[in-house]
Amino acid sequence: MKIENLLQPDLQARLQTEGIEKFLDLLGDERFKQKKTRMENLLKIANPDEALYRELMLALGYKNNKVQFLELAMILPYSEICKLNDQEMIEKALLYRTGFSKSKEDLPKDFDFSLKMEKSVWQYRGTRPANYPKIRIEGISRLLFYSLEDGLCSLFEKKIIENYSGKVDKKIAMNFSRDITEVFAATRAVGKTRATEICFNIILPFFAVIFEERGESKYADFLYKSYDLHPPLASNSITRTMGAQVFRDEKNDARRIVTSVRRYMGLILLYYKDKGIE
Repeated sequence: MKIENLLQPDLQARLQTEGIEKFLDLLGDERFKQKKTRMENLLKIANPDEALYRELMLALGYKNNKVQFLELAMILPYSEICKLNDQEMIEKALLYRTGFSKSKEDLPKDFDFSLKMEKSVWQYRGTRPANYPKIRIEGISRLLFYSLEDGLCSLFEKKIIENYSGKVDKKIAMNFSRDITEVFAATRAVGKTRATEICFNIILPFFAVIFEERGESKYADFLYKSYDLHPPLASNSITRTMGAQVFRDEKNDARRIVTSVRRYMGLILLYYKDKGIE
C-alpha cells in the first residue's frame, strides 16, 4: 500500500496513524453524517413525503440533469402528484412540465399549464440512452403511482420495519437492501445498480433522521448496522480511481479491506477530500 499516493499531507498522516481499515470506517461514518445533515435540513422546509420525493427526483438526474430534476420536483410537487389518479396521468403531467410534451389531453382542468420548463435545458451529452430524462420520468411515474395509496414515505418505511432485526448480520443487511431495491425494480423506476445506490445514499440517511426524531432508535440502529455490514456496492469511476491510488495494483488488498458499504463510502469521501472537495 502506497500511502504517499495521497495528495493531501493531513490525509497521509491520518492514514499512517489510524490504519486504512479504521480510517475508511471513520470516513464512512462522516459521509453518512453529511447525508443525514442534508436530510435534516430538507425536512425543516418540506414534509417527509415531499422531502423524499425531491431527493428521489434529484437522483434521477445522475450527473448531468440533477438541477433540472430538482426544478421539476419543485414545479410539480408530490402534493400535486397525489391528486392525479392514474399512472398515465402522472407521466403526462411530468412530461408536460418538463417541456417534452405540449399535450394537455387528459390532464385535470385545474392543472396549472403556465408552469413549464424549456425542453432545451435537458442535457444528453455523456448520458446513456437508458438514463435519458424522458425514460427516467416514465419509470418514476410508475413508482409514484404505486406510492399513492399510503404515501411515498410509508412505502419504504414499511420495508424497513418488515426487515427489522435486533441482531443484524451480512445476510439480513443484504435481504433488507434487496427489499428496498425491489420497490424500484417492480416499477422499473431505475435499474438495480442505481436502486441500490439510492438505498444507501438516500433511504438509509433519510429514515435514520426520521426514526431518531420520533425516538424510534431501534430502527435507526438497524439502518446503521446494515450500512456497516452490507457488502460494498458496485465499483464506479471514483472507487476504481481511489482504489488504484491507495492500493495501487494490490487488488486483493482492496477486496480484503473495502468489505462494507461503510468503507466503500469512506473511499468515496477520501477521493473528495484528497481532491480538496468538501
